[in-house]
Amino acid sequence: MTIDVVAYDQLRYLKNKDTIIEEGLKASDLLKRLADDFRLKLGTVEDTAYTMETVVEENETLFDMMQNALDETLMHTGELFCLYDDVGKLTLKNINSMKLDLLIDAETGETFDYESSIDTQTYNKVKLVYNNEETGKREVYIAQDGAKMNLWGVLQYFESVQSPLGAAEKANALLKLYDQKTRKLSITNAFGDVRVRAGSAVGISLDLGDIIVCQYLMVERVTHKFEREQHFMDLVLVGGEFIA
Repeated sequence: MTIDVVAYDQLRYLKNKDTIIEEGLKASDLLKRLADDFRLKLGTVEDTAYTMETVVEENETLFDMMQNALDETLMHTGELFCLYDDVGKLTLKNINSMKLDLLIDAETGETFDYESSIDTQTYNKVKLVYNNEETGKREVYIAQDGAKMNLWGVLQYFESVQSPLGAAEKANALLKLYDQKTRKLSITNAFGDVRVRAGSAVGISLDLGDIIVCQYLMVERVTHKFEREQHFMDLVLVGGEFIA
C-alpha cells in the first residue's frame, strides 16, 4: 500500500480571502495584522518603512493583499522584500538582508537562458487619471520619456487612481520602474549551495551579449539536484531589469 502525503507550510493559509479598509499601514504592519487575524506564526518581520496612505482590499486573498502592499513599497522606495515561510514561521525580509557570499559566473554556471524584450512590463509613458466628482472634471497626471518614445514608440501604462494625492509622484515612480527593457535570466547546472533558496540574493557576473551583468539578483525559483557526490542547481533570477 502506498500513502501519498501533501504537506503545506503557512503560506497555504494566505489563500484565504478577506476585506480590509485601513489607513496608515506599512506592508510589515499589514502582515502582522493578517497573521493575528488568521492565527499564523510570525518569524522575522523587517520594517518595510514606507507607510501607505490607504489600504482598500475587497474580497481579495491575503497573498494579493501582501503583494499589492509590497509592490507599492517597491514603487515608492525601490526596496524589494521577500515573504516566505521559514520552518513554520512567516518571514518578511529585505533582499539586502538575504545576500549570500556566492558568485555565479561563466565557470560556476554551466549554461544560461537569456531574453530581453520591450513587450512585457515596459512603459515609457505613464498616464494616471482621477475623476473628480466634485468638479466633474478628469484630472490627468502624465510622466514620460521622450527619448525612449522616439526609440521604441509609445508604450503607455494607464491607471485610474482613487485620490489625486501623490498622483504626480506615483506617475514618476512608475515611469522610473518600468521605463526599461525587461530581461529574463535562468541558469542551469550551477554549482550547488544548500543555502540558496527562493528569496536569496546571489552575485551574478555574466556576459549576456547585449549587456554584461555584474550585480546581485534575487532567486525567484531554485531546483537543487543531488546525484552521488555532485550537487547542482537550476535558478530563475529576478531583480532590476530582470523579471520571472
